[in-house]
Parts: sequence; C-alpha cells; structure tokens
Amino acid sequence: MAVLGGAGVPALPQITINKSQTWVPSQDGTVCIHVVGAGGSGAIAASYGNAAGAAGAYAKIPSLAVTTSGSFTLVVGVGGAFRTASAQANGSAGGNSTIAGTGITGTLTCGGGAAGTYAGGAAAGGAVSGSANQGWAGYSGGVGNVSGGAVGIFATGNVSSTSGSGAYQRDGAATDAAFGGLAMSGHGAICGGTAGGLWSQNVFNVYGDGDDFCGGGYGYATGSSGATGGKGGVGAGGGSFFPSGEYYTYGNSGAGGNGIILIQYLS
Repeated sequence: MAVLGGAGVPALPQITINKSQTWVPSQDGTVCIHVVGAGGSGAIAASYGNAAGAAGAYAKIPSLAVTTSGSFTLVVGVGGAFRTASAQANGSAGGNSTIAGTGITGTLTCGGGAAGTYAGGAAAGGAVSGSANQGWAGYSGGVGNVSGGAVGIFATGNVSSTSGSGAYQRDGAATDAAFGGLAMSGHGAICGGTAGGLWSQNVFNVYGDGDDFCGGGYGYATGSSGATGGKGGVGAGGGSFFPSGEYYTYGNSGAGGNGIILIQYLS
C-alpha cells in the first residue's frame, strides 16, 4: 500500500502567487485558494494618535475543482508605500487582491487596508466582496491605530495593543493564524508569524517590522537620532511615525505588506 508522502509519492503542489498574472492549472485536481489584500502604510503625524495603516482582508475558497483547460486571472495587491517628509503626511492605501476564472462566479475581492492619516482617525481594514457561491469564508483586516493592523484568518484582524500611556507600549498587532510563518502553510491551512513589530523611540528600529500577517510597530522621535515605523508583514498595516518638534526628517512611516494568493492542491 502506498503511503502519502512516502517514497515515490509526489507531494501535492502549492503555488505562491506574489504578483498579478494569469494562472493556468498545471494538473487536474481540487484546490484550496487563499487570498489576502495588501496593507496600508502609516502616516507621519505631529502628535500621538491613530495614524498607522490597516490590514488587507482575507478569504478562503476551501475547495474548487480545476483542470488544465481552465484559466484564472489573479491580481495581487501592492502594499501602501512608506512616507518620508519634512511635514505631516498621510500614508497610502493597500491594493486589492482578486481572483476570477473558470468555476468562479464573478470576482472574489479582498480589499486592501486603508492608509494611516496624520489627522489621527483609525484606518479601516480591507473588506471581502464577491459571489458567495464558492462557499468561501472571509474576514476584514485589522484596523490601524498607533501601530499596524493584522490580517485575520479566523476572525476580523487584530488591532495593536492599547496598553501603556501616551506614545508608548503599542507594538504592531499579531495575526490569529497558526504559527510557523507563511512557508509552513499547506493542504488547506495558511500560517502566519508570531508577533507584530516593536515600537521604537529615537532608534532606527530593526525589530519594528511585523511577521507574516502581523502589523508594523511605530517610531517616535524626540531627537535627531530618529526612529522609523515598521513595515507590515504580508497583508498587514505599516506603523506610523511621530516626530517631536522639528524632527520630521529623521524617520519615515512603515510600508504596508503586499498581498498574496496561495493555491494549494488537495488532490
């Protein structure tokens, strides 16, 4: 009897789509498809407030029959670009990730996360839209506040912690996905990182970037040593940057994470 995964038994393909393209299945079978919108970037703001980027939406088509005669149009959202400026500046919204093609009615869209704004209003997470006839499950991305919002796999994405006071102790939000990172995904499951990026003060923070699906931390500068907002992980929001006084030029906000589409053969 053959053993799944044993010698002579080929592994089922898993295709990672990180740029827009037309995809033609390489073999007949049944696939699970995960779609993640891109994260928005953080703003540069003169005072403490909600200025980080929000996360993109997530959706899963659990089972879809595909053949080599089929074709799919895949669009992968691009994360909002970081901002660097000598004055207050809004971030940029993340792009939508979409899938349409053989066996799918209409277009399934996972919206990108909204940009952080220097006025301080919380940025809205991306939303899922499209035909529900595929039996997909989907959730909106986490809101951006001081630090970036996270992608939600089992529920609406998480928001960064509100512990502490003033501009302190608010790291990027963590995802609710199973741990291990995106590379550990397989056979119907999608995995993410363990933590959002750490906030920093007066340090160009190498730990500010979020893990996969986790938000970037914010940077806070009270001197010319500066700080930077952390990048959002895949699909997650970027952290904001708060300069004190004239220190705008000593840092930048965090970019939003690019979206992704993951296609996993189940049989």
